[in-house]
Amino acid sequence: MQLDRTQALRYLGYGKNEPDARTAALLGECAAEIEALSTIRTIHRVYPDLCVTADTVSIGGVVFGSRDLAKTLAGCGRAVILCATLGAEADRLRLRCSSTDLAKAAVMDAAQSAYIEQVCDRFCETFRESFEAAGLNLTARYSPGYGDLSIRYQPQLLALADAPRRIGLICSDSCMLLPQKSVTAVIGLTAGEPHCGDRCKSCENYAVCRYRRQDGV
Repeated sequence: MQLDRTQALRYLGYGKNEPDARTAALLGECAAEIEALSTIRTIHRVYPDLCVTADTVSIGGVVFGSRDLAKTLAGCGRAVILCATLGAEADRLRLRCSSTDLAKAAVMDAAQSAYIEQVCDRFCETFRESFEAAGLNLTARYSPGYGDLSIRYQPQLLALADAPRRIGLICSDSCMLLPQKSVTAVIGLTAGEPHCGDRCKSCENYAVCRYRRQDGV
C-alpha cells in the first residue's frame, strides 16, 4: 500500500499548499521506508453482546462511559474491536531519524501517522465488503481520544482484542499505545443505516486542531 502523501502533508501542517523541494524529497524517502515495513499488523474481534444506553456502551462485559460512542453505536447489534500497529520497526525508524536528521524525523512522524490511518481505512473497507452480503453496515470507527471517549479505556480495548499477546500492542501507565504508531477503535455493525457521526467536530479541540482533515471528518 502506497502512502497517501496528501494526508502526510496535512499532518505536517501544509494543508492544501505544495511542499518545498526538500520536504517533498524527504517525504519520498520516508514513504519508501514506511511501505517496506515488515511489522504492520491488524487484528479484530467481533462481540455480539453489545448493549447501548444513552451514555454508556457495554462490550464483552466492559462498560465504556461515553455519550458520543453510544450515539455512534446506536441501533447496532454487534461491535468490532480493531487494533492496528505499524510495529516497533516504525518506532526505530523515527528514533534513527531523530538522531541524524531532525527535518526527516518530523516528516517521518507525520508520514507514519498518515499511514496507520490508511491501514485502518483499508481494514474497514475490506471488512465492510465482507458483511455487505449479509445486509450489515459498518459505522465509523471510534477511538479513545475522540469526543468524550477517554484514553483511559485503552487497556480495556487491548484486552478485548487480546492485542498484547496477538500483536504485542500494549499501553503505558498514561494509556499511550506502544508501539506508538498504533490505533485501537470500536466499530458498530448494524442492519440499518449506520450513524457515522462527525468524529472531528465532536472533539473539544476541533476549533484549534491543525491536524483535522480539510473536510472536517
